Amino acid sequence: MAYITRYIFGTDKLRPQAFEVRGINGISTGVVHCQDAAMLSQWIKHITNNIIGLTNLQMKLYNSSFPASEHVLYMGWVCEGVLNHNLPWQNWKPKFIALKGTDIYMFDTPPLNTHDWVERASVWAVHQTMFRVIKESEYVDERQHCFLLQTAMQESRYLSVETRQDLLRIENAWHRAVYNAVTRLGNKTFAVTQGGRSSGLTLDWAGGFALYDTETREFHWRYKFSQLKGSSDDSKTKLKLHFQNENKEIETKELECATNLQNLLFCMHAFLTAKVAAVDPSFLRAPPKTPT
Repeated sequence: MAYITRYIFGTDKLRPQAFEVRGINGISTGVVHCQDAAMLSQWIKHITNNIIGLTNLQMKLYNSSFPASEHVLYMGWVCEGVLNHNLPWQNWKPKFIALKGTDIYMFDTPPLNTHDWVERASVWAVHQTMFRVIKESEYVDERQHCFLLQTAMQESRYLSVETRQDLLRIENAWHRAVYNAVTRLGNKTFAVTQGGRSSGLTLDWAGGFALYDTETREFHWRYKFSQLKGSSDDSKTKLKLHFQNENKEIETKELECATNLQNLLFCMHAFLTAKVAAVDPSFLRAPPKTPT
């Protein structure tokens, strides 16, 4: 549960042909300088493989204490970019994140026992959280391999990992966690109005979208997830869903959310992401690989 880094601690600056390893308690090996780029690459590869392998073993130990629905899918270090009073992005703090059950956990230091999972973590539901890989053109400084975690009603967390492979591991684990969360949730209904009528918009894993009129107690319309061709919103309360009917025509449904719009949008994104992931069931069943 250590991590290896080429960055000068707390900054976005890479050390030339050098690295350090930081332990679970933050203690550093000191800076290790390599003779050339090839030697640097070999050291990073071997140390990273050992860290991933040992962390996966630790995950198995934790999972022996948790029910299957609460198993840990991913654990690892990231760095969080922190703004300093309108100054440029210049402060990076290590954070330890984990995907466990249907939630994402963030720690200042790794959990050492089952009690730490309850007492020392910030926790968000995966189906109410947005994960987005940042394009290079959007980077705020020289840190690479960045992504956003955003939850409704909260600021985004801007995070970075060391390598492209680290980013892919997190992204793959995220898709598995979203799939697990959505299939266990089954369905979710949000209070909305359509044409001034009080209704409920249901997202159902098996059925797709459905609008229920609370006055007539009847469903006004239903569409499969695959029929959704686009959506737009005003970032406040109004949402437009564009569906393709059986005649290949686009039908637009305009809704007004009675509650937080972002909750609905994030949940909708989670259902759609899970449907895409379900196309490849072998991927969903694949456990994290331990490097050899």
